[in-house]
Amino acid sequence: MNPPRTHPPELRRDPITGRWVIIAPERSHRPMALEGAEPKHRVGTEARVCPFCVGRECDTPNEVFAIREPGTAADSPGWQPRVVPNMYPAVRDAEPIATSSAALFQPQPAPGRHEVVIESPDHVANPALLPDDLFRDVFIAYRERVKAFAADPSLQYVSVFKNVGAEAGASLGHCHSQIVALPLVPLEIDRELTGAAEYRSRTGRCVFCDLVKDELAGGVRVVAETPRLVALAAYAARFSHETWILPKRHASRYEDLTDDLAAELAALMKRLVTALDRVLAEPAYNWYLHAAPLRSADVPHYHWHFEVMPRTARPAGLEWGTGCFVNPVAPEAAAAHLRAAMPTA
Repeated sequence: MNPPRTHPPELRRDPITGRWVIIAPERSHRPMALEGAEPKHRVGTEARVCPFCVGRECDTPNEVFAIREPGTAADSPGWQPRVVPNMYPAVRDAEPIATSSAALFQPQPAPGRHEVVIESPDHVANPALLPDDLFRDVFIAYRERVKAFAADPSLQYVSVFKNVGAEAGASLGHCHSQIVALPLVPLEIDRELTGAAEYRSRTGRCVFCDLVKDELAGGVRVVAETPRLVALAAYAARFSHETWILPKRHASRYEDLTDDLAAELAALMKRLVTALDRVLAEPAYNWYLHAAPLRSADVPHYHWHFEVMPRTARPAGLEWGTGCFVNPVAPEAAAAHLRAAMPTA
């Protein structure tokens, strides 16, 4: 039997980093015969008592930040949300590692800070079910921790990210995010900054400003917009329904986010993840923040933005071998799916 023919494969280059992807709709028809070949959807069952629930504050390290009811004590009930050090950190203070300056391999300590943002005192596993005020406070907590880490001159970049579902890397279902402060600017961020700087050098303009302007004018990849923000299906999406949320006006520093813009951002993100759940039957997904390095003045060629990445496929040999992702859903089609499923503002 001949396979169905749809839109032919298309190479797309990310206009900021230069990263290539292949948009290949015919891949969506391939057989899935191996058990577990299809990406798993989220499930709400958990095997152990949850250490993030209200009343179990003694099960976590002492909080470093919390939005609390007046009169309540640290590390006691009365919080929403609450930030604590990660008990199993990816980075932490460490002793120097002895090595020869002539050695090919140069191991270094991995200093930094790793924190958990516990987003709700109640055991809620689906972020779309968080009350609006809690959702807003999560983005405010991100901002406050970025500002706190900027006071440490040994740190250069803060990675804020959220894993939803085991397929996306979560080990606990209770709504939470993570924050990792690093002594370096990661390669992916450096690629964005370098690509954006090269575009500005060539054109005199910000590539993100041009991207927002052109996408709003074209409309085909616009998922939703608010007065100051826009959600876009990424032009060179690595996974189907990959969506970015960006400020419409130029802004590179997330720590300059105002409380009212945090509320606007939270409302748009909540609508987006609700639409993803409707379209993709509650997929696992990640969201993460890309922003200017710590202590930067406003960077004239960069916008902070959130990238929301549904785990709709597993990277395989081509992706690992080349860095070139294959996406079976055209971003224009993904945007149409999400627009139709978006809750009203």
